[in-house]
Amino acid sequence: MTQREKDFKELEDLKQQFALLDEKLDKQRIISEEIVGEAIKEKLSHIERWYRKRFSVSLVSAPIVGIVFLIMYLGKGAGYWGFGLFILAVGALEYLLNRRCYKALDIKQLPSMSMTEAQERIVNHKRLRSFTDKVLALPYIALIAWTILVASGFAWNTVVIAITICAMALSISLGYCQQKANRKRLDAVLRHIKSLRGEN
Repeated sequence: MTQREKDFKELEDLKQQFALLDEKLDKQRIISEEIVGEAIKEKLSHIERWYRKRFSVSLVSAPIVGIVFLIMYLGKGAGYWGFGLFILAVGALEYLLNRRCYKALDIKQLPSMSMTEAQERIVNHKRLRSFTDKVLALPYIALIAWTILVASGFAWNTVVIAITICAMALSISLGYCQQKANRKRLDAVLRHIKSLRGEN
């Protein structure tokens, strides 16, 4: 075998090795993209479920409780049946504001967006979420106060008041923790989209 033939054979071997390496890198890239894609879907599914629960509370739980109060306490005065109407109003307001936030985020399309568009969506969602929380703060405070009054029968009942306040405080704390977790998930989604798209 001549030197030229040896050089040619070595060159062919190198080409085959590079082709194998390139194939392995492509497979690794596809696997990495699949892992990142699954991570994005998992984080967004948490947020999707959170919104679905909020919609259930607004569209199912609030109307049921409100109507029950209206029917049960219609003859007991506005302090009682008015509470039922107020629950219905707060439920409707919460649904409309949460729906606006949900549509602004566009969870279904978010993974396929460019980094810039996804970032704009998430920033807009955070802004709307902050606005929603501020708007709902006053009705929630009124709802808590009215719940305490109704639960205690519009009389000073320390035990009932304490239990109601503790239950409300626990509920608010859990809601705050869930929203904080959702914000962290959205920040992680942005990082994942950035690595998936290879964008700066």
